[in-house]
Order: sequence, then structure tokens, then C-alpha cells
Amino acid sequence: MTKTLNSCKNVLKMHLESIEEDINNNAPYLNIVRKVYLTYPTKALIGNEKRQYYILNEISEYFNIPIMNIQVCGSAKTGYSFHKKTQFSAATSDLDIAIVDSNLFLTYTEWVFKITKGLTDRTGFTTDRGSNFNQYCNYIVKGIFRPDLMPSGRKRINWLKFFGQLSTKNKDLFASINAGIYMSQAFFEYKQISNINEYVINKPL
Repeated sequence: MTKTLNSCKNVLKMHLESIEEDINNNAPYLNIVRKVYLTYPTKALIGNEKRQYYILNEISEYFNIPIMNIQVCGSAKTGYSFHKKTQFSAATSDLDIAIVDSNLFLTYTEWVFKITKGLTDRTGFTTDRGSNFNQYCNYIVKGIFRPDLMPSGRKRINWLKFFGQLSTKNKDLFASINAGIYMSQAFFEYKQISNINEYVINKPL
């Protein structure tokens, strides 16, 4: 039992310690991202791997995509939010999902293109806080489709409904479950590299 507990503690420390070690050794950020984000376990779900399977499998079946195309990112993955500079907290932090699938990316971007008449009709992007159009385009050129920025319509309604229901099922572990679509692994890696870079710039001396 003691050996198992010690093993779990070591796993819990591996993410940030590995990042720190690699940074100190001047490892390329791409290598750090591939190791931590694409091969390490999800820190928030260590010991609860069945739950991770159920969540990812439900997403896989809903969108009809390979389960291996679904990655966990954000503070749930590493245990620390590089953007908010806070540690992951069960039931109060989000579970951020990255769907890395070019076909799904194309499906949603084509839908947006069609319902906005080639992005000329921007009324659907309008919210009570202004227009999401510029932000939507800024992410698209980086190979990222952010559903929270897409215009109103059937696909937006269905997306919010699915992830709302998924969040409710897992509210004991996460405040909500959110997802974005990446056109390829390269775009996913680039986004996580920017997180590592932000961490390096802002970490205490």
C-alpha cells in the first residue's frame, strides 16, 4: 500500500517538474509539449481513469471520431493553469478538451461559411458583449475552431447542449467540460507551446 501511495505522489508531481527540468536543460518546447500533453496521464484523473475513458468515449461516439483524436489540455492535464496562474481544483476547475481532427474542423468551418454567406453576414456572431467575428477569424487562422465564438444556429445549439449534458454528468469533478477543434496536431502543439512560453515568462524568479 505504501509503495502504491508513493507511486501516486510521484505521478502527481511529474508534469510541472518535468516541464521545469526540460526548461532548465534548454529542451525544445515542442519536445516538452509532446511529452507532457501527448504522452503523460491527465493529472486531474489519475486514479479515475475509467471516468476519463467514459468522457472521451462519449465525445468520440457523439462526433464519430477516433478516441485517439481527443486530448485533455489545460489545468486538468498538468495540474496548473498557465493562463490563470492557479492550480487545478476539483469540482471548481474546468476540463478542457482538444479535438484534433481535420475532418471535424472542416465540417464546422464549412457550416459557418455557408450560414454566414461566405462570412459576409456577421449578424450571427453578435452577442450582448459585441461581435465574436474578429476573434473567431483570429483563431481560425491558427487552426483552432472555438465553438464559443461560432455564430448562432443549429450546430451551436447542439454543441452547447451536448457539452452541457456531459458537464452535468461529471459536475463532481469539473465545473464544466469545454472543447475546441484543432485542424491538426501541429496546430495543437503550437497552442501548447505558447502556454509553455507564457509559463516561462511569468513564473517567479
